[in-house]
Amino acid sequence: MDLLNELEEIKRREMGKKKELEKLKSNFYSDVIKKIEELHSQARMLVEKMDIEGAGRLMNKIKRIQNSFETIISLRIRKILLFSIWKEEREIKNLTPEEKLLYLEVKDAVERHKNRVMGREEELPVKEKPSQVSPKKEEKAEKKEERYVLARVKIPFTVALPEGELELRKEDVLHIPEKIFRILGKKDIVEEVRLKD
Repeated sequence: MDLLNELEEIKRREMGKKKELEKLKSNFYSDVIKKIEELHSQARMLVEKMDIEGAGRLMNKIKRIQNSFETIISLRIRKILLFSIWKEEREIKNLTPEEKLLYLEVKDAVERHKNRVMGREEELPVKEKPSQVSPKKEEKAEKKEERYVLARVKIPFTVALPEGELELRKEDVLHIPEKIFRILGKKDIVEEVRLKD
């Protein structure tokens, strides 16, 4: 089955399952990105061979593949957002590693929000009054309140992490702090993923 048909089938099944996720390979997202990159390479080769008509057909197919892929991502994100409100992690099946990270981050944000609006924010120990809180602890509190943005990579780039380098490819989707998003967004490296109603 070619990539477009495979994605269309996954999209169809994903739309049919309203309350659960379709089972995907753990490397589904990276595999699709790799295949799209290979198709782009094939299109470039067709252009070099002056087969403009063939390149045009292939680019049209790539666009349809990307649209199907984006729809699958949006459908799954919508379900994950609902799961983060109503379900515990052990009850959720078929999350890819990237989706599990999204679920945990959203779940954490939802819990912080609930605690804040219900007046159950973390209280300081009795010994520490707000005026005695050290600057480092204030920084940690500020970091906890930091807003995150769901972003799609437009231009591949590498991030240096303590564990090593993380290569981000075009069309990868990640959840990043708003400060970082604004910096990368100004350079047109990432764009915000907006969920459709």
